[in-house]
Amino acid sequence: MTQDNTYQRPSLFIGGKEILSEISGSVSFTGNNQLNTLSVVISNPELQNMAIHNKVIELFLNNGSDDGLPIFRGYINNFVPKDKNISIQASDIRIKYTGKKGLKVSLTDSNNYDGYSLGQFLQSFTDEFVTDSNITSKFIKDTSPSVFMSGERGNLDVYGILKKKIKEAIDTTDVLKPLTHFIDVHNEVEQSGIIFKKDKLLTDAPVMVFSFADGLSSYRYNRRLPANTATFDGRSVSYTNKPYGTSSIEVEKQSSPAETANLALQNILISQQETDEITINVTKGYDLSIGEIVALDLDEEDISGNHRVQAKTVSFGKTSTCILKLNKKPVVLSEFISS
Repeated sequence: MTQDNTYQRPSLFIGGKEILSEISGSVSFTGNNQLNTLSVVISNPELQNMAIHNKVIELFLNNGSDDGLPIFRGYINNFVPKDKNISIQASDIRIKYTGKKGLKVSLTDSNNYDGYSLGQFLQSFTDEFVTDSNITSKFIKDTSPSVFMSGERGNLDVYGILKKKIKEAIDTTDVLKPLTHFIDVHNEVEQSGIIFKKDKLLTDAPVMVFSFADGLSSYRYNRRLPANTATFDGRSVSYTNKPYGTSSIEVEKQSSPAETANLALQNILISQQETDEITINVTKGYDLSIGEIVALDLDEEDISGNHRVQAKTVSFGKTSTCILKLNKKPVVLSEFISS
């Protein structure tokens, strides 16, 4: 489903200056702690004469009304000039904390963040070492429960630390419905910052309902067998019966067998909340955030009801589309690519 361009007037800014040429492209919020990315084609090849590499780029979607906040803010990391246009790729502000050009932190026995929570570490590091005025630490709040930096050593990728430690932040207030945390970006008028978010309960009230009468154009889904067994250090933990066979995940060994077994059970229960992989094409919800609870109002009982938004892709230009991925967390490709 597409929308007439009367309702969408996307605007693009590079280095604080609005690009008045025609633009089209897509912005992807991939989820699962991966960086958000922007791909845009600008019908002005003369931009190649500007020093745009690593410049701040902002996209305002203006879908239906003028947006006060950008849907994307990040940094240009690649551009390809052509005869009639220029293609630009950008990543969100987390690129400053990771990769070949991202900031690293050297942790030793005499210089470390032992005793700092993950939020305290990120806030302290950002305030001391991130000098870019477009990035702020003021949105950082700790995970609940908190996880700590004690024992972390080495010359480490800062965002790599965040992705590793965030996996330890599991809320077990309801032991049968453990909630994980993930890393996201919050955009304000002039600045953006990294934030930690906790998964919402699937029983929470949905922020939006989709049906074929209201906002839903099409859908497809795949149901997978959730994990019912976790293996660790030559042992295994199982939960529930296995009418369709064994589906296994692996967990890292913890400081004691009891802690490892507990982590294994938590990961099985988390997996069982993500049995469906649903993709929906919608005509509303362009501004939905990753992690929000939405509902599908469908005749198909298997997938009708509440789901978490796990990823989002918005295309813009003369027409617009919005694709949401629900429930199953997207694959992190780097985990399957050898260095």
